[in-house]
Amino acid sequence: MLAQLRDLLAEADFPWAVCGGYALELFAGKPIRPHGDLDVCLPEMARAAVISYLLNRGWRIHEYRGMGKVKPILAPEDSEEGRNLMATWGDDAPVQFFPCEEEGLLYHRFTPGMSALNFIDLLFSPDMQPVCRTQARLPILAPEVALLYKAAQPQTESAQADFAAVYPLLNDSQRAWLQAALTARYPEGHPWHKEQE
Repeated sequence: MLAQLRDLLAEADFPWAVCGGYALELFAGKPIRPHGDLDVCLPEMARAAVISYLLNRGWRIHEYRGMGKVKPILAPEDSEEGRNLMATWGDDAPVQFFPCEEEGLLYHRFTPGMSALNFIDLLFSPDMQPVCRTQARLPILAPEVALLYKAAQPQTESAQADFAAVYPLLNDSQRAWLQAALTARYPEGHPWHKEQE
């Protein structure tokens, strides 16, 4: 699946990086847990280029609108700055769409399982976060930054598994960065602080 992603984006003229659970797995160099999706982070300034690139290759794009709703995106100008997107391929993507009472929107529901590259979460950031390369020749979000995003829901099994597998592999500067970021974002404390003592 990751090789398919690399091939899909091989001709892209915008920066991108794998993020989420797959990025942490690539950093660890081993499987950590099953994945329900594939996350790619992109700079906000590349939004139009990303949409055009994928639409021109036959992918369908929907914009997350909250409350289980999405908006079909048929051209770059249809998308709103600051919103994340999903890209799907074919009829067996792990998401279903349903009519919505709000004009121009659809409801969506995820279905379990993803055996091929047919679904990508496109996560946009005002500035491209630190990126590193893996032996698989794939750019990934720096693992300490990926863990900080995971820290928003530390009680989930996936976050716990990712933290347990990746934290011991971080070097001293990466651990220090994560410690400082957790302190700044969660001044009242965070469960992962205890793990770092």
